[in-house]
Formats: sequence, C-alpha cells, structure tokens
Amino acid sequence: MPPPTTDLAFVASEAVQAPGEYLRETFRDGHVDGTYDGLDVKAVADREAQKRIYDVINAQYPDHAFDGEESTTTTESPYRWVVDPLDGTNNFAAGYPKFASAVAVLHIGEPVACAIYEPLVDGLYVAERDGGATYNGQPISPIGSLPLEHGTVGLVAGLSAVTDPLLAEQTRRLETELHEHCKRVVTTWAPCVDWGLLARGSIEGLVGFHPDQYEYYAGSLLATESGLAVVDTVGENGLYAAAADPATTDRLGEILESL
Repeated sequence: MPPPTTDLAFVASEAVQAPGEYLRETFRDGHVDGTYDGLDVKAVADREAQKRIYDVINAQYPDHAFDGEESTTTTESPYRWVVDPLDGTNNFAAGYPKFASAVAVLHIGEPVACAIYEPLVDGLYVAERDGGATYNGQPISPIGSLPLEHGTVGLVAGLSAVTDPLLAEQTRRLETELHEHCKRVVTTWAPCVDWGLLARGSIEGLVGFHPDQYEYYAGSLLATESGLAVVDTVGENGLYAAAADPATTDRLGEILESL
C-alpha cells in the first residue's frame, strides 16, 4: 500500500530540518570549506547537509529512489526524493544570510509532497498534493499582493543560463524587460526562499529561466498548494512564471515567451 501524502510530507519536513543546526553553526562560524571557481561553489556543507537529509529519508523509505544534488541512488521505485540540501550555496559561502534546504517527493514524476526549511529564521514550509500549504504549521496564501507595476518580482536563473553565452544574453534581456513592468527585480540565488516569499504574499511574482530541478519541484508544489497561479513550461523550454493571480501570471509568462 502506498504511503499517504501526509506521511511523506511529515518525513520531508523532518528531513529538511535535520541539517538545520549544522548549517546554522557552520554559517555563523564564518569559514566555509569548499571548492571555488568563477561561477559556483562546491561546499563541504552541501555534502554534510545531504548526508543528514538522506539518513532521515532512508530510515523511513529505504526502497524509494533518492536524487540529491550531491549524489543519487539507482533504486527502481515509483517514488523519487529530489533534494537540494543547500539552496543558496553561493550566499552561504559569501556570508549572505539567505539559504534553505528543500525536499520534494515525486510519484511517477509528479511532486506529491515537499518541505523547505530556512535554518536562520527557523522557517518551515510544508505542502502536499491537494492538502494545502503551511508555514510553521499555519496555512498560507498569497493574499495582499501589490499590483505588478508596484511590486517585486524574483528572477531565478539556473546555472546553464549563466554559463551558456546565448542563454546569459537572454537572461539579461529578461531582467531588463521585467524592470519595465514592475517596481523591483531581485535575484537572490536562493530560489526556494523566493518560492516561500511568494507563497506568503511577500513578493508579487517569480519567473524562472532554465532553473535547476532540485529547487523547482519543491517550489512549484508549494506555490500551487498555497493558491498561486503557475505557468509551467519547464519541461518544454526551461521557463516558468508564478504569481498570486492568473492575470499577473499570464503577464509574466508573456514576457518570458517574448525572449
């Protein structure tokens, strides 16, 4: 008998919190071990956080597949746990306090439960398919968003959108175009944090250009279960848009499609 989504969501929430104390202490220590290059950071903290997350999941569901940003298993299962142990590694390494851990559970390729945890603020998002979304145990919805022209939009560009010259140029054009339609565009390099802010109505929109799967699955499920409208074209061309209402989402989607 397949596990209920409530059970999956509970284990996901336990898993994302498992590395919380370690990440808080390591971040506040001020020294981050890792391999640095001009575009990315491979931090020891990523691997250590993933080990803690994996141990929680494996203890409950050893027969499920595990797909982590740092390593994967080859288990054949209709369930796959997609894990970003440290979303915002570059921020973490730079001492910028914006990062999270994210877990999404996929059943036959579709996300059915997820959790996102921000250790520094002790903020936990949990969502399950057709079960709604919560922040620290309280139901959330993006009520109170400003009109787009007065609002803030988060821009998420995946690593390929930075390293590929053609995509990098399109990313710059996208940011310029977004500035024409809203008050402020922010690029935080911590997409799961942005998804959480959007789900709570703290920002008005989110657009993604060739995002990484490790943050997208958790973020998109959180968005839909909190009541956001999402234009999902990731599978086709690496784009998505999300906002509190369909009209704003459509406007952001049109900007993306104009590239």
